[in-house]
Amino acid sequence: MADPQPDTFASPDFVRAGPPVSVKELDRVGREKWSRVVCLVPEARSGKGHTFAARGPYIIPLAHLRAGADRGSKDAWRFFTHPAKVFPPEAAFFNAPAAPASRGCLGARLAAKTPGGWRLYDEVGAQIEGSEPVAESHAGALGVLRHRALGGAQPLEPAWAPDILELDLGLLELFRLLGALLSANDPRPVALDVLALLGSPGLERFAGEVFDEEDRSALQAVAAAEGLDVVALRATARRFRVDLLDFAKIVEVKDGRGRQAIAELLEEYNAFEAQHGPKIRELAEQIAAADVELAAVKQKILQLQKDEANRSRITKMFSRGGQSLAELKAAGVHAIRTKRALEASYAEIPGYDRLRGLSDRVKRFQADVQAVHALAGKLVELNVGQPQLRIMKELAAKVTGKDDAARAALKAYDLRMRADVLPRVLHAYSLTAYVLRRPDALSRGHSLRSVQRVNTLARHLVEYFRFARYGPKTLGEAFDESWGQVLQLEARLP
Repeated sequence: MADPQPDTFASPDFVRAGPPVSVKELDRVGREKWSRVVCLVPEARSGKGHTFAARGPYIIPLAHLRAGADRGSKDAWRFFTHPAKVFPPEAAFFNAPAAPASRGCLGARLAAKTPGGWRLYDEVGAQIEGSEPVAESHAGALGVLRHRALGGAQPLEPAWAPDILELDLGLLELFRLLGALLSANDPRPVALDVLALLGSPGLERFAGEVFDEEDRSALQAVAAAEGLDVVALRATARRFRVDLLDFAKIVEVKDGRGRQAIAELLEEYNAFEAQHGPKIRELAEQIAAADVELAAVKQKILQLQKDEANRSRITKMFSRGGQSLAELKAAGVHAIRTKRALEASYAEIPGYDRLRGLSDRVKRFQADVQAVHALAGKLVELNVGQPQLRIMKELAAKVTGKDDAARAALKAYDLRMRADVLPRVLHAYSLTAYVLRRPDALSRGHSLRSVQRVNTLARHLVEYFRFARYGPKTLGEAFDESWGQVLQLEARLP
């Protein structure tokens, strides 16, 4: 429903006072709401198109309690309006990261245009007509602008809508190149493309969180060098790949006392062998003899069945083959039971269960590590390919103007996004999030950093495309119902 409250502007002295943070200002805590936000504003570039500039952070008053009002009543708070000269009409907001300056500040949740400017709310379920969410990140605020330009009631209306499409394609190209680095034997061509993309307008912040200074230095060194030897190329390529050598080894498995399980296993095996070696060898020989007897019985049964198949009906009538087959089956059952009894005898040897438990634990650990490595290796398969991006670029080029042809091209572009791209992005995040939550398998090396890069960019892409349709829901809703709940639970952990 619409908010009937008229525009109310905070006085300059009220704004300068800032949020109540000192003991002397405790009386203000229950009467004022403050927030610390950054706004993104589309700005025309000197050449062509627009860029999305961040302004702030701003510490601003959200609301004050009406005199004599009950804090729990529906209309207890009067929310301030911030004039357009402070926040332009095309701004999108996100909450500034926590900092000492954030003391006394709430997280804003909604932003709504008013006749006099912008009004921010800390209420989630206010259902204020025309309101938009206040994001929690730079990527999320860009996602609000994207939805306003491409997914709103009047798509393509803003003059900067083509620049949002350009940002779409730039981010997806960065996602593709990040996947290409995972499998590149010669990183030079990919490094050149990545460096060219990192200088594109709008991608600087994304790139800065995905590639650190060491990553960029490595890419620049490879791109600038023409005569690198094979060893140097492999070393640089390994920096951006997922290598089994970086995953945990059997020798790193620890027992309850912090000792290497493999060392303990070997020590106990040697002691066990010294004490029970003759008994173990005797059982092994008897089991081997039972295996030989069982194999001979199987062979005789197969030969007898073959001979029976070649005999005539009259010959079978006077044949004792049926009785011979029954005798052979009885001998086979006896051999199986003998083998099982011998195998059960192992458990009666003192210390055998302990030794077998350690051995099974080591084997299971290595199997788990290899499974996690195999999952991390599947990141290459989730890469957005050049054919998909080429089609999307062709469709984006047709989105010119605001006529029916442009809207049809945008609809086709959106369908491609939903079918070819968004499932890969969500799957890439799920896979990397699972791998990063297995520090017992991957806790070091370039492989860890490679997985973190994909996870960081995939998370930004989820926030950026949050309002894009994803089946019957939006991508953000699908994410919140899966990994979003996991992140919320982790945030509550001490």
